[in-house]
Amino acid sequence: MVDVAHIIPPSPDDPPRRRSRVRPWHAAVALAVAAAVGGGLWVWKPWQSVELPQSACWGVLSADDLKPLTGPDGKATESRPSREMYTPAKPGSSRDTHCRVMWPDATILLDAEVRPARDRIDADRRNDANGGSVTPLDFGPGTTGWITASDTPHGEASVRLYVPCDYDAPRDDSDQPPPKYFGVLVSGDVVDGASLGKAHQAYADIALKIGRAAATAYECRNTVTLTGTAPRVPS
Repeated sequence: MVDVAHIIPPSPDDPPRRRSRVRPWHAAVALAVAAAVGGGLWVWKPWQSVELPQSACWGVLSADDLKPLTGPDGKATESRPSREMYTPAKPGSSRDTHCRVMWPDATILLDAEVRPARDRIDADRRNDANGGSVTPLDFGPGTTGWITASDTPHGEASVRLYVPCDYDAPRDDSDQPPPKYFGVLVSGDVVDGASLGKAHQAYADIALKIGRAAATAYECRNTVTLTGTAPRVPS
């Protein structure tokens, strides 16, 4: 079939046809959409990513625990992974008292340590007070905890937790009493792009998780009672 509309020329009596044009409000909508998309990409930045170990620090921590400590882009690795936590009653080359997670520029994303404590709590608190402000944190009955905020403008902080624990420890030749506590120390460097408040709260959350794991590893004969969630760290 032939399309006669394209063969028959228009009559001189027909009204003139208007040329197609983009209406001003169409252009405004298009610009608004483009700006929204561009602004969303600027905030989201899908080309940036954070890669974290799925398990760290004796298998106690997950990527979610480490996420508040990171910047917007980078890969974190545990420098010397250890699957078991060292205790005085169970020494071994496969066990460790220390855990460290590194950021790609050699920044220490997380530094965590577990060790026996022989009446050193007050001495540690005095030493920490010399380097900054010390704020008590309540992790549960019988525990002693605090966060130390550095006086420097970089925002360094550390969280200490001491947990009462009656555990077997080899006797030494000194007259010192056997340890009554184990201690957990959590700290790290400030990563560019990380929220200072969230990082400090993460230190307390991590100290609590490691404290629970340490109570099991040390096989405390007493009942260890820790809070269900970490205390809120003052901003």
